[in-house]
Amino acid sequence: MDDPLDGGLMNSASEPVPDEAFERRYLEFVARRYDRVEVLGIGVPSAQPKGGWPLRDLVMDLRAFSAAGDSMPVSVGTALAGNRRTLLRGAAGSGKTTLLWHVAVSAARGQLEGGDHLHDHLPFVLPVRSLGRGDVLPRPSEFLAATGVPIAGEQPVGWAERVLASGRALVLVDGVDEVDEAERGRIHSWLGELLTAYPDCSYVVTSRVQAVPESWLDAWEFTPLDLGPLGPEEARELITRWYAVAAAGTEGRAERLFEERRDALLAAVVERPDLRELASSPLLCSLLCFVHEQRRGLLPHSRLQLYDVVLDMMLSRRDVEREIPVPGAAAELGREEKTALLQRLAYWMHTNGRTEAERDRAVALFAGLLPALPAAAERWTPDALLVHLLERSGLLQLPAPGYLSFQHRTFQSHLAAKAAVEQGDFGLLVARAHEPAWQDVVLLACGHARRREAGELLEGLLDRAERDADHRVRLHLLAGAALGYTAEVDPSLRERIEFRVARMIPPRTPAESDALAEVGELALELMPGPENLEPDGPEAKMVVRTAQRIGGAAAHELVRRFVAARRERAARVLPAPARPAPESVRVESWSTMARRAGAGPGSLEISGSELPSGLDRLAHSVHHVVWRGARSPNAALSRLPLLRTLVIADSPALEDLDCLVGLRRLRTVRITACPALRDLTALARTGVVFLDVAPNPGLAAMAALARAERLRVLGFPLPEGEFDLEALRAGLPGVQLVPRSGVLG
Repeated sequence: MDDPLDGGLMNSASEPVPDEAFERRYLEFVARRYDRVEVLGIGVPSAQPKGGWPLRDLVMDLRAFSAAGDSMPVSVGTALAGNRRTLLRGAAGSGKTTLLWHVAVSAARGQLEGGDHLHDHLPFVLPVRSLGRGDVLPRPSEFLAATGVPIAGEQPVGWAERVLASGRALVLVDGVDEVDEAERGRIHSWLGELLTAYPDCSYVVTSRVQAVPESWLDAWEFTPLDLGPLGPEEARELITRWYAVAAAGTEGRAERLFEERRDALLAAVVERPDLRELASSPLLCSLLCFVHEQRRGLLPHSRLQLYDVVLDMMLSRRDVEREIPVPGAAAELGREEKTALLQRLAYWMHTNGRTEAERDRAVALFAGLLPALPAAAERWTPDALLVHLLERSGLLQLPAPGYLSFQHRTFQSHLAAKAAVEQGDFGLLVARAHEPAWQDVVLLACGHARRREAGELLEGLLDRAERDADHRVRLHLLAGAALGYTAEVDPSLRERIEFRVARMIPPRTPAESDALAEVGELALELMPGPENLEPDGPEAKMVVRTAQRIGGAAAHELVRRFVAARRERAARVLPAPARPAPESVRVESWSTMARRAGAGPGSLEISGSELPSGLDRLAHSVHHVVWRGARSPNAALSRLPLLRTLVIADSPALEDLDCLVGLRRLRTVRITACPALRDLTALARTGVVFLDVAPNPGLAAMAALARAERLRVLGFPLPEGEFDLEALRAGLPGVQLVPRSGVLG
């Protein structure tokens, strides 16, 4: 793929500028400093030259979504080239920092093409965590020193100010989310002053999505862009590039082995939904490549497993497998001791809202933990331990003299969550669960916890939600998302959580949609897609409305899928059926477990007098059933414990729904052309949330639904003659009635 960021910021034909000698030296430094490929300090394992492979060998032009409501993505390279001021937001590991490094290197080498405003620009890479260390944010003359550039002392007096005043600066401000909320206000004011003083420069500011809204820099006419996930083709290309780099310099059998493992990983990502989800993140896709190569094809099944595998490799196997000599004391320092030290540091940083820690603070934290690690205490000082982890773990870095941080905040969250579980700090996790910065820690903690501990945490979230009306929606959704991280939960607790989530998702009214939009991206994790809803139905419209109000790449992608599904349906030409086909409203998506269903058909249509062979074999993979024909549904349905959506059509002998008793996961039932049906009481012993029945079974039958505590929506045709709709509404409080004209509906 041609690199969309090839071109030229520095025009070779430009006129000489003041301080040209220092500028040349500075640009050479930027081109070398940021032109490297590492993931958490891991270089690509290959016959690479000293200093690592050039960034351009792996960097890709990512997709981004504008804030203008357009559901179609644009090329980030094109978008940056077309905007003088850009706010670039993205999820953890979405490639924000890598992209900025690539822009800086391209600018330094005169290789960025695009809009005219990018020619003759000189890059300043400004990590926000480095800027906020002092009481006063740096002036332009202090940019290089504040970010640890070793040649800062060589710059001529007033050089940086002259570059900015001329409008030739490309100011790359990275990681607004890496400081706490109060500090972001200082950064906002500092940016405003910089923009006021130097309005002709070009600016790119990055942040995680949840840290700042799209409108954060509207006052200075920034264009907001949200980085999207990797699509299947992009993930395939990244894996292919990664293995091309890894295989560089090999030939013969060694080269063929790399190609075989590349093809095996590409096939696994296509076949396994869990790997497809991991590969949608550039960081996790790169880690998948690394783990797949190091473990000779063995792959993890979840984000949590992937992190654990990487930690094991970094802390206990990396030096051994690379045949790096390990001194005696270091050889005796085990993975458990290293993990405990890193957890102590990560937990302190997270509870204090820090993405960096002073070196002295880290030494003090290690000193406090050493008495609990007698084997390490005998041979190590706290300072020596810190030096060893900085040099050998690949997880820590020194962003500036006297400060350290984790290479990636994802692993800070992972280790902090593990520490919280081991210390039993579930009360703290519950108390801070409403804070966006703690969302990942709570989810990962559920993954680390054992069954009893996970139950305590989830119960705590539900209990707090009952007391805390301001954060109730967020806490319920967080509990729902957490079900996907823990392998074992008490069935009754899972049922309570799913019930609460089912009452909110999919949203059914504008008010419910607005409440979910306030929560933000967390709501999108549980939102149904077009494969689970009628693309043109009322629930789908509310889902799209919610996503549009949330904004961001994930929301835009969800909207795009619904638009595509509607277009596909409109383009499909079907012959008229002999009888009206029953409509199926599929709403499985609030269950996080449904996304991880095993192999086997998810839908089943039963008609005629014969049951499908192997029904018991399909029992744990069938979620949707259409039962059509004269024969009434029987006990066969009770053998489908994961059934969520049921359509019963054209069954004139059907009188009751006793066959559904015990189906606690059943959420949607649509019944049509069953004129003898008069008894709906069995639905009280199911999990039904949405019910549509035609013809009208009578006021008494529907009034009996008062015992169906989970029922939220009831659709039915109004019969001819009198029908006391108000009495039914009074008898079913909390149930939305959807009456329509027509005996058959």
